[in-house]
Amino acid sequence: MNQERGDCVATYLGLQGFKVVAVERVPHPRRGWVKVIRIERREGRHECPECGRRVAAGLFAEQPIRLRDCSIGDVETYLEVRPMRVACCSGTRVERLPFAQRGFRMTRRFFERLAALCTRLPVATVAQMANLAWATVARVDGRAIELALGDRTAALADLRWIGVDEVSRTGGRVYFTIVTNLETGRVVWIGDGKGRKGLLRFLRALGPKGRRKIRGVVSDLGYQPIIASRLRHAVHVLDRFHIVQWVNEALNQIRRRLFSGAPGDELGRTLKVKKWLLLSARENLEHKDKLLLNELMELNQPLYQAYLLKEQLRAVLRHPWKYLGVLRDRLHEWILEVFDTALPELVRVAHRVADHLDAVIAGHEHDVPLGLCESINSKIRVLRFQARGYRDPEYFKLKIFQRCGLPHNPWARIVL
Repeated sequence: MNQERGDCVATYLGLQGFKVVAVERVPHPRRGWVKVIRIERREGRHECPECGRRVAAGLFAEQPIRLRDCSIGDVETYLEVRPMRVACCSGTRVERLPFAQRGFRMTRRFFERLAALCTRLPVATVAQMANLAWATVARVDGRAIELALGDRTAALADLRWIGVDEVSRTGGRVYFTIVTNLETGRVVWIGDGKGRKGLLRFLRALGPKGRRKIRGVVSDLGYQPIIASRLRHAVHVLDRFHIVQWVNEALNQIRRRLFSGAPGDELGRTLKVKKWLLLSARENLEHKDKLLLNELMELNQPLYQAYLLKEQLRAVLRHPWKYLGVLRDRLHEWILEVFDTALPELVRVAHRVADHLDAVIAGHEHDVPLGLCESINSKIRVLRFQARGYRDPEYFKLKIFQRCGLPHNPWARIVL
C-alpha cells in the first residue's frame, strides 16, 4: 500500500501517530475470512501502562497482536500491530496503545459499540451478533457499567430518605436487599440476603456519620427491628403496598377456607379460577368483571364482607389526608369493624395495623414516594426475565445499577 493511501486509511480509522502498511483478507481457523489492517507507529513516544509516563525510545518490539475493531463492510476487522516494550517503573512493560481498550483484545470504539448494544439487547444476542463468547460480552458490559458508575461510595454521602426492600435474585428464595435514594429515585446499594442480614452491611458502609443523616426509611415490617436499633432517630414509614398485600393474603386465605379442596358448586369453581377478581383494585376492573364480581359476592356473605373491608382500607390509604388526626380516627374505625367480624384472617391484619399505626400514618405525614421501591423491584424482575436469569450475582448487581441507578448512561447512544 502506498503512503498516501495508507495515510487516508489511518485518518479514516482515527489512528493518529500510526500508519497503515497493509490491508489484507486472511483466513481465520474459526471465523472464516477476516480483514486484517497492519499498522506501524510513526515517530513518537511510547506510553508506560502503569504510570502513564511517555518514553522516547523502546527496548524492542513484541510479537504482533490483533485487536478486534468495528467491521469495515461485512467482514470482521482486526488491527495488527507490534507493541514496543519500554523500560519504566523499575522493570519493563509493554507500551499502552492509545486506541486499545485496556484489559481487552479490542479497540475502544468496538468496546463502546458492544457496551451500547448491551444497554438495549440481551448479552446472548449481542454475543451472537458480534460472533463472540457470551462471557466476553458480559465482561465488556460489566466493565462499561463500572466505568459509568464511577465511585459508588459518593452516592452514600448525602442520603436523607431511603427505601429498603428485597427482590428475588433467582426467582426463588435467594434475595438481594435493594436500598434506594427516595429523593433521586436511584438505587444506591445492593446487598446479599434480606432482613437484618441484608441491611446490616449497608448500615456499616454508611458509618456513624452517614447513619445520623438518615431522616426516614420506607420499608416493610421485616426491617423494622434493625431500623429501630441502628437508626433510632429516623422515622420508619410502612409502605402502603405491603399493608394492602396483607389484606389480599388474608382475603385469599378466607377464599381457600370457604372453598377448600375441589369446589362442588359453580360459585367455588368460578372463584378458584378467577380469584384475581377479589385481589385486583376495583377501579381497574372492566365493567363486565365488576358485574360478575357483584354476582359472586351476593352468594357468599363472609367473603363479600372481607372484600368490602379490603376496599375500604385501600380507600383510606389512598386518600390525600390533610389532617392526620382524621386519618387516625378512620384507621381506628376500620380496625374496630374488623374486630366485630368473625374472620380471624382479617383480625390478625387489624392487629398488625394497630401495632404499627404510627408507621402507617407517617406515610401521609412525610412527602416521600412510597411506591418507588416496588416500581424498582418490577424493573429488576423484568431485567431478570429478559436475561433468563443471571449466573453471576455481581454482574446482576451491575445490571441493576445500570437500569435503576444511572440517570444518564454514557453508553446508551450508538453512533450509526
